[in-house]
Amino acid sequence: MFKDNWAKTTSPNKNVKIYVGAPSSASAAGSGYVAADALSKIASETRTKYSSFGGIMLWDASQAQGTLFHWFRGWTGSDNEGWE
Repeated sequence: MFKDNWAKTTSPNKNVKIYVGAPSSASAAGSGYVAADALSKIASETRTKYSSFGGIMLWDASQAQGTLFHWFRGWTGSDNEGWE
């Protein structure tokens, strides 16, 4: 369910925009992947129907592990500390 009503009535920021998260590729998630052409149509229809719709945020879980590792290494100064 889209949170348009929440954005317009409950959010303290009356200019808030709602973004939908979607996997960026079939390998980015076990399920839920939608091809770009279908996702584009969904975004267009949603934008027309809900004024609080801000867009689509794509994610790729394979990138998250590497990002976390580099953050952790920089924070601890170690490649191995805490990673078992």
